[in-house]
Amino acid sequence: MLKIILMITVLILLVSCCSKIFQKEEDFLTISKTSYTGNELKLNGCYYQKWDNNQKFGNVIFLYNNGVVFQKGGSGELKDLNNYLSEIQENKFYYSKKGFWGLFIVEENKIICERWVGTEAGYLVYQEEGNIINDTTFMMTLSSRINKGVKTNTHKIERIYYFHEYSPKPDSTNNFIK
Repeated sequence: MLKIILMITVLILLVSCCSKIFQKEEDFLTISKTSYTGNELKLNGCYYQKWDNNQKFGNVIFLYNNGVVFQKGGSGELKDLNNYLSEIQENKFYYSKKGFWGLFIVEENKIICERWVGTEAGYLVYQEEGNIINDTTFMMTLSSRINKGVKTNTHKIERIYYFHEYSPKPDSTNNFIK
């Protein structure tokens, strides 16, 4: 009986330590941090998706001139967008979570955003690329999973983002992008 209790105890300890023994895999960004000095997109605010006859917003993206991107899901009434942005600004939680951060680059009329997404398998990297329509609108047309630096699972999407002037923007300083 003592052997069985000892074996069960050892088994419980092993199972509880698995997360330390078998670390979750974390991917790396393939885009280099590059300052954005162009004028293809406005940076004095954020971009968001809208739907429901332009009455609702969702998926807010802040682009920074140091090449950093902050992206937060969620949604609400478009009339409440400034309140939502203020909550992001004031909540330090977002600065400590890798899954909100990434990098972006602009090449002529193309934009590429790459960021970590938190999953049960760890922080995985996803990339979206698309076309800049004008300095206040862009449309993401492709989404890919970046697995150990290799683009996989590419599929077409249609996500249009619209500019919203907002100040002050949340700080782009975080612990994940140096």
